[in-house]
Amino acid sequence: MNAFISQLAIYPLKSAAAIPLQQSLVTSLGLAWDRRWLLIDEQGKFVTQRQYAQMALLTVNAFDDVLHVNAPNMPTLVATPNYPHEISVSIWQDTVMALTVCEKADAWFSQFLGINVRLVFFPDYSQRVVDTAWAGEGHQTAFSDGFPILVISQASFDDLSQRWSETVDWRRFRPNIIVAGDFAPYSEDTWQTLKIGELELDLVKPCSRCVMPSIDPDTTAKDSSINKVLAEHRRQADGKVYLGQNAVIRHLPKEWVIQQGQAVEIVYKK
Repeated sequence: MNAFISQLAIYPLKSAAAIPLQQSLVTSLGLAWDRRWLLIDEQGKFVTQRQYAQMALLTVNAFDDVLHVNAPNMPTLVATPNYPHEISVSIWQDTVMALTVCEKADAWFSQFLGINVRLVFFPDYSQRVVDTAWAGEGHQTAFSDGFPILVISQASFDDLSQRWSETVDWRRFRPNIIVAGDFAPYSEDTWQTLKIGELELDLVKPCSRCVMPSIDPDTTAKDSSINKVLAEHRRQADGKVYLGQNAVIRHLPKEWVIQQGQAVEIVYKK
């Protein structure tokens, strides 16, 4: 079976726009710089498109620990760490140690969203353990919803596009790796491990979907029909709707880079 990486993407600022990539360094936290920055409210709780759809219009680039941000009718922001200090933040059920970035960034994002927020960064030495009930011991993630890498097949997008009668923009579902090949839609549900050269990823948990796929990544207009179509054939016994698989790193060679077009060996569940 000829399977390959058809798309790579990262989201350095959680809930901001995707950055499509030709290649990416892989780290113990996932693709390099993926979801290392986060906006939090005055209570220290994470902020996403679920509450503020306009976050989809935030376009970012990450250069080491400096975040460059653009948004409609806003000046370009260069968020350089300025006397950062440790701060405790809440993301889902986890409490995580992060670093503040700079007051300039806090003011910029607060103006754009119309609420008081702060920009924080997940440093290398912070710890956020992946749910061991699904992934086993020894896995970490930064500010992702819960797992370092999200994998979806191109066949699934193609099938959903056909059912929706409109081409589905993959950015709505925020994958890190899209795998194309000669396999049926939603085959990723049956994959156990992906081998990309010497890199090995274990697919450990189906990804349940929220309101975010209904948000147009270019306009923020909401169209719930895509969620309805997805729910019609992807709702499971627990009542949740799933698309894609969350992955953890089984084996990571040092300084490993993955590339668009790279061959993927699929190991299926027994």
